[in-house]
Amino acid sequence: MSDTQVGVLPKFHPLIKDYQAEVDTFLHKGLVRLFQEVEPVMIDFASKAETDNAQLLFFDAITQVQNLSEQVTDSFLTTLHKGFSAFSNCRPIEYPRPIIEAEDTSKIEIVENQDLEIHIAIQSMITRSKDKNHQALYQLGQRLAVIQQGKKLRDQDIPASPEHVSTTFQTASDLFGLEQKLLLILYVLFEKCVLKEIGTLYACINKMLSDAGIYPHLPPTITRYKDSSRSDGNGSAQDGESAQQQASQASSSSDLRTEPLTNEDFLVGKEVFNTILSMLTERRHADPRFRNHPEYAPDGNLEQLRSSPELVTAINQLHTPVEFDMGVYADTAADDLSPNDRSAAAIDYLQKRITSERENLFSELDENTIPTADLDTIELVGMLFEHVLDDPDLASLTKTVICHLHTPYLKVAIIDREFLTNPDHIARKLLNLVVNAGRRWVDENNVDAGIYHTMRDMIHSIMRDFKDDISLFDRCYSEFLDHLRALEHRTRLLEERTREATRGKDRLEYARLRADEIMHQHCDGVRFHPVLWQFLSVVWKNYMTLLLLRDQEIERRKEWRSVLMVINSVIKINNGYGDALTAQWLKHAWPRLRKNIESGLDFLGNTNPSEYVAFKKTIAELQQARQSEPSEKVVVRPVTETKKRKAKSAEAARSATLRKFLEQAQQTEIGTWFEFSEPDGSLRRVKLSWYSPVTNNHMFLDRFGSKAFVIPTDVLVQRLANGTAYTVEPNRFPFVDQALQKIYRLLRKE
Repeated sequence: MSDTQVGVLPKFHPLIKDYQAEVDTFLHKGLVRLFQEVEPVMIDFASKAETDNAQLLFFDAITQVQNLSEQVTDSFLTTLHKGFSAFSNCRPIEYPRPIIEAEDTSKIEIVENQDLEIHIAIQSMITRSKDKNHQALYQLGQRLAVIQQGKKLRDQDIPASPEHVSTTFQTASDLFGLEQKLLLILYVLFEKCVLKEIGTLYACINKMLSDAGIYPHLPPTITRYKDSSRSDGNGSAQDGESAQQQASQASSSSDLRTEPLTNEDFLVGKEVFNTILSMLTERRHADPRFRNHPEYAPDGNLEQLRSSPELVTAINQLHTPVEFDMGVYADTAADDLSPNDRSAAAIDYLQKRITSERENLFSELDENTIPTADLDTIELVGMLFEHVLDDPDLASLTKTVICHLHTPYLKVAIIDREFLTNPDHIARKLLNLVVNAGRRWVDENNVDAGIYHTMRDMIHSIMRDFKDDISLFDRCYSEFLDHLRALEHRTRLLEERTREATRGKDRLEYARLRADEIMHQHCDGVRFHPVLWQFLSVVWKNYMTLLLLRDQEIERRKEWRSVLMVINSVIKINNGYGDALTAQWLKHAWPRLRKNIESGLDFLGNTNPSEYVAFKKTIAELQQARQSEPSEKVVVRPVTETKKRKAKSAEAARSATLRKFLEQAQQTEIGTWFEFSEPDGSLRRVKLSWYSPVTNNHMFLDRFGSKAFVIPTDVLVQRLANGTAYTVEPNRFPFVDQALQKIYRLLRKE
């Protein structure tokens, strides 16, 4: 039926032409701005290059872009027009590269390793543009569906959608012949000059369609944004793999496992917050250091108290660190400490540093000039960072870096007390995100693989640049979140590839075991001529393995009968050695047998292996009655690897205790996190990613998606039984909310 579909109604053709003309005008202007910005941007990069060759690369790029800009623009617009043509004919837009959503792990294997960074950059641009313009795109999609006679459009089939323009520019920019890092710079400029302004184009198109009478009063309802909840494999809401999605992150691309969850139980209301402040005030009232404070002394002079702006100015005038003090990690002697001792030393050092920063602030500013409300704030922020030190999921190296935010956050809390009461305060969201990212994406033994360096650079910029403008935290939050999304996406791709590789190996192992099992079923107890057995056990079993690997249903097919016929024929030849009747049978059966064998060899891609050469020679000698029966024969035994493996599992499950842990290992769901105690006392956090019922092995991945190790079930059972392995539930709840709840409970106990 689709072949007979003419396309959109003729009355809409002028409207589509106007639509295309608006798009052409907008995009042409955007590309002109883009190409104008290439030269200053490339020169800036060249000035920072460390070598002459690197500088030359950027200068050459300027020339290439200038020379080919018109050709690229023409190619870009021409390819884009094909999308409009497809739309006019009610066909989906064809893309030179497939559109792969961030969550679509079923297709990620088509993204080559060298293309990952490009893919992530393009996908991130598309996601940001779609999120920013989701209402306009929804309205546009609804109106275009009317033009296509009610046919609902996918996002990527909307002409000039973020997917359409971004991937088309990606293809057109290949004409420049630039290296990947230079292309990434072009993509950033494309997002700046085109995608960030494309909302004006969508508004214009929507108005044009509305004025033409197509849904003139369409409300901006977005049906794809839903609030959904999911629990993890163990029914826990805390698992970072499958925890509940929030309405604010409903689109699949922005649903980050590393972004903190929200939960009403952890939202600290103003009543609880005010109770915390009251308890801090009562505690300070009994402290002799504050005996002369104006708000406590009967004749206190309140005029000497500083206002919040004065207090922030005074803090800025103090000598506050703008470089990292890594404490224990700056001392090479720490390398000789055990992980536990190094962690304990780091936490002790950080505890003293936080206390020292607070006390220095009190002494240098004169605590009697600080209002009690600000004293409460200063103390409460200090307690928050002390709870960073108590977080069991943070590596001590991560704690060392995060604690450098103590002084900046003192200023934030004094400037804007909403930081401590409003869960959506940008500085609070950033601290929650940083702590949660540290929990999930920093491995002290592999700091280059995760988010550590990005986190460190971001914290350093806050230490260096923050004075009193809280908008800095907004920028840091946005940039850090982008890095997390890219890391999350990259890890998801790698995890899926690792699983696919393991599945492939597992299928191969199954095929080998099954071929071996079938061969032994037919040959059990047979005393074979060495040459005949060598052919069956090597060449023919390889053929059987490949067939089983290619087609899991092969044993039900006619082709398999030929496989078994060859085995049975060789057995008959072997058992009738020197027998005249067998020789007579072989004379007639050999042509067909040879045809079946050589058909299998063709399938293997090796038409004349040495084992087959020896096999043919032996058959020829038998036919000519020149072959005497060998004195030594190969006896085929029935024991298979599968039986051995099952015996091992039975051995592991002999005791009732081990049976309990065996059941736990078998019922643990894929995606569950484990911690393994290493001999040096360190803990290794890994995720169960694959279990093979064929090999009885469990594969674990590290937090970055790479294979950590593969262990048999009986080894995992032993580790679970002796306590050197156990499951863990990653903490994804907001750090500040949890810490305030703990502070509230602690103060109530005092």
